[in-house]
Amino acid sequence: MSPLGFLGLGFGHARISKKRKLVALLIAGAADLLQGVLFPLFIEGAFSPFDWAVDIVTAAALLFTVGLKARLALAFTTELIPGLDLFPSWTALVLTLPVDEPPPAGTPPEGEVIEAEVIPDEALPPPKKEN
Repeated sequence: MSPLGFLGLGFGHARISKKRKLVALLIAGAADLLQGVLFPLFIEGAFSPFDWAVDIVTAAALLFTVGLKARLALAFTTELIPGLDLFPSWTALVLTLPVDEPPPAGTPPEGEVIEAEVIPDEALPPPKKEN
């Protein structure tokens, strides 16, 4: 476990659960919507203290929700570029995160050994001939 694993800040597990992705999508969507609706307050771009506050709070919330991801730094950097911050980069970040899908039914748990018997060729029926 990483030193900050209890906070979910490890680089180890790249995929997140569907529940975490949904929570992160709500956080990111709310931040992008807030920045879009209150655009006049954020008109200064990277120099706007309101924009900085929303971006820092959003980055922290996503950091604790999905863990430390390289995409998080990319989205934060994108939010600092005037004009480019109009793109919903927080939502795009969350939408690109892979989800940890449960294994299909009937799949043995990881590490479980399945015993199988090798059947010699002589024991197999002959192939059917096509007419």
